Amino acid sequence: MTGPLPAENQWNLLQEFGLSRWFVGMWVEGDDPEESARRLRVDPGSRVHCEFAEAMNDHLRSIDDQVVWIGPHSPGWTHVLWLSGFHTTAQAKELSAGGRRLLTVFYNGELGELDHLYLYQDGALVNEIDPPYREGGAPVSVPEYAVHAEGLELRLEMRSTEELHLLLCMAGRITGRFLDREWFSSTRIRARLLSAEEAQES
Repeated sequence: MTGPLPAENQWNLLQEFGLSRWFVGMWVEGDDPEESARRLRVDPGSRVHCEFAEAMNDHLRSIDDQVVWIGPHSPGWTHVLWLSGFHTTAQAKELSAGGRRLLTVFYNGELGELDHLYLYQDGALVNEIDPPYREGGAPVSVPEYAVHAEGLELRLEMRSTEELHLLLCMAGRITGRFLDREWFSSTRIRARLLSAEEAQES
């Protein structure tokens, strides 16, 4: 038995839209992107509503900042895409506080490094929930998520980009939506995050 699969390979989409070198995605349970923006402490003066292409172009002019693109993902879920920088554990815990679930995926294409698909809930890290390895690997660490891994088994000889596709498929099954072209063409909030010093002063 297998679950749904996306219309397009998730890695191919990342390549096409310029995210093959760096992908940091967070799926936050809840329908309020403004709440996620508040919890991340975005700079109000940096907020722009734009499509992905404009967000990417703008972020290249401020590459030393932490810049995110935040918007609706699917009913019940918000997505935060980190265009530059990387989220901290504290930020993930803050976004998941109040009973929310949160999923994270991180890929560094320059180094070929892929982190686990992590699940946070109610302000705490639960565990990684990667699909199991076909060659007799351990089952999904959080049993109730095993149903989302059916047909997505990893292999020891897989390239990191193949694994990334499968992790994104699992995130898509959990949240009810895979990455697609409409996702990239939607209008969302692009904003810079305040530094710790700026947040204290505000």
